[in-house]
Amino acid sequence: MRGKLLVAIFIFFMILSPKSFGEYTTAQINQIYEKLYTKILVSVGNGIKTTEKIGEFLDKKSETADKNLLKILNDLKKENNEKYFSLKMESEKSKIEKQLGKFKVLDNFKNKLLNNSRIINENGVWYGYVYDNYNYFGKDSELNQANLDYNKVDKENDLVGIKDGNVIFVKDYKKYRLIADGIIYGIPGKKEFLETLVNIKHFDKKEENLDKDFIILRALSKRLTEKSQKKEEIIKILYNYILENLKYDEELKEGNYNIFSGIKTFKDKVGVCQGYVELLTLMLAFNNIKAEIIKGDVVNSRDFPKIGHAWIKIDNFYYDPTFDDPLGAKTTKKFEDYYYYKIPRDIFYTNRFDLGKTPEFLKKLTLEQRQTYVDQNIYSLYNKYKDSNLNILNVVKFKKLLGLSAKEEININSVIKKFGFSEIGENGKVEINGKTRYIEKMNYFEINDKNISSVMHQINFKMEDYKIFKIKENSKEKYLISNDYKLR
Repeated sequence: MRGKLLVAIFIFFMILSPKSFGEYTTAQINQIYEKLYTKILVSVGNGIKTTEKIGEFLDKKSETADKNLLKILNDLKKENNEKYFSLKMESEKSKIEKQLGKFKVLDNFKNKLLNNSRIINENGVWYGYVYDNYNYFGKDSELNQANLDYNKVDKENDLVGIKDGNVIFVKDYKKYRLIADGIIYGIPGKKEFLETLVNIKHFDKKEENLDKDFIILRALSKRLTEKSQKKEEIIKILYNYILENLKYDEELKEGNYNIFSGIKTFKDKVGVCQGYVELLTLMLAFNNIKAEIIKGDVVNSRDFPKIGHAWIKIDNFYYDPTFDDPLGAKTTKKFEDYYYYKIPRDIFYTNRFDLGKTPEFLKKLTLEQRQTYVDQNIYSLYNKYKDSNLNILNVVKFKKLLGLSAKEEININSVIKKFGFSEIGENGKVEINGKTRYIEKMNYFEINDKNISSVMHQINFKMEDYKIFKIKENSKEKYLISNDYKLR
């Protein structure tokens, strides 16, 4: 098979003469793709696997392609993504039609749900079915006209489909407009994206046309990356855009579902983790990069286990833009300070679990105990990654610098013992480097045993950039940490 595949790829390059790079119309690109698909299908024998092989090949060629060839490869990727989506949908439709076809009594139903995504394309526009309840018969033998009539099942209006192997009937449902197909033609993860739009409609139940907003976002996504050819550069640019332009919604007002929607987070510039990752995933998709949204729990989060979390996976690495945009930071982080950008799975999952897989015992621990649990997990991987530049390891490096074990918490005394402090006297008098100076103004964090760990995380454990001060107020000693102060 490998020999036939190589022949098909050779033919592909014969079609793509270097002299004609950049001269292809959309119709010609489609013709080239269909020839390539047909040739490789003969070798592979399965449509979906064929698209996967082509996808791998196009990704590999994109790594070394010049600007002209890269444009053609990206156009071919779009066709391949669309083919993959179509084949997936056709496969689901075929299986469901086969299951429904076993029951003659269902032949005349007008509204059939023929995919697991609850979506339908009508005249180039995608719609989603939203419903809360459905009915089904426990046994196939009960699915007959008499029982349909008795249960007042309406062939003209009720929705019929398959769920968990059973034929279901839906009386109360709503069909919502989602998006024009042309806007998302050829994006990777198209099926999952449409499912996300349906899920949002399940909550907000708004009749609206957001096509203009999606078109604006698509144009922006491409404009931001137009000078970048490398996949890694594109991911970095879009990740930065998310963190520089969005604000995390701290209030989580009941009934405000906009914060969970990627496109509405883009419009409002405010959202939560779901909005962040949906927006980033869509911006990546408009640049032919597929990202998978993953939901779960972060066990050292303050709101665990009440509130879940969402992050994304690209290839074999993980990204969490929300956790790189902490609430306490008043200024945007520098890229080199990100903790959760392109992290391998084992170390990324030291503080989290996929949805439904979180051990029950963790839900009974205090935040401090959960943080210790996470620190121990990171400690166990320290030797594997100690030579890397992963910021997620900084807490372990810092504890080792202080002489602390994984179980020991960072505290004021251990930090002062290592880095010392300067005492602030009357009128801001302070001794620094053997000289008497006076502090005119200072922006600072007050630190204590309760918040020292979170403050250290916030400054990325870069104590070389900061200085600790001690001050007495009302006979009480306080410690301050600052890298922004003016002396005279």
